[in-house]
Amino acid sequence: MKRLGLYAGLHSRPLIQGALMHKVHGERAWDMPPFRRVQDSGIVWGLGSDATAVTTSNPFYTLWFAVTGKMIGGRQVNRQTITREEALIAHTRSNAHFVFQESNLGSIQPGKYADLLVLDRDYLKVPVEQIKDIKPVMTMVGGKIVHQTKGL
Repeated sequence: MKRLGLYAGLHSRPLIQGALMHKVHGERAWDMPPFRRVQDSGIVWGLGSDATAVTTSNPFYTLWFAVTGKMIGGRQVNRQTITREEALIAHTRSNAHFVFQESNLGSIQPGKYADLLVLDRDYLKVPVEQIKDIKPVMTMVGGKIVHQTKGL
């Protein structure tokens, strides 16, 4: 994939279906999806979900799963975990490649769209178990506020 310039899209299906995946796939399920292997390969990859088809659309649950390897309820189902920084890059900057918008989206830089979230706590510093509980308090799209929690 790297040699061909392909991107890998990995998602959080085991977040909800991890126990079933272990029942069906046995030991192989511990490496589904292979976050660490793909991260270490140098392949550009993105992190996301199918939204309501097989898992939640909440990105903080997806980030939490990639970092902890745990499904909702706390059961460990994946041993291919990555750091919270690697997960954040995969969920933002790397995903821009999939829509051929890496020069417009995915990071905060001059000339890019001002699409960003203000969070209720620091993703990089909260205890890892709290990542799934993070909430946006403000959302900006194209530099304009489109969501703001009352009282801000």
